Amino acid sequence: KLAHNGQNWITYASSVLCAISDKGLMGFLVGSETQPIHPAQLDSCGEGWSPQTDDKRDKVVAWRTADQSWTQRNAMVNYTIVSSILDTIFSCMLHLKLPLEKWDYLKKCF
Repeated sequence: KLAHNGQNWITYASSVLCAISDKGLMGFLVGSETQPIHPAQLDSCGEGWSPQTDDKRDKVVAWRTADQSWTQRNAMVNYTIVSSILDTIFSCMLHLKLPLEKWDYLKKCF
């Protein structure tokens, strides 16, 4: 558990990095793993867009699959970071959604 004053930052950071690396999820901490973009956004379509062709429908299905996978892996990395910090530290990070944001905050503080 990360101490309130960060005195064990090196140990905490090393164990978190090791756990995330072992799961093959370091991209979430270096910014190379980004959330998939919905096909409608890629095509600059407005609200109410629905796929009208098989190709567009296939792209939406592929996006859903990729987005679900990204969301699960993102949650695993978030959990790995916050599961061993004190509530007082966690409460300062509630506004941060991405693991990279949380990790950068902790690095800056400790």
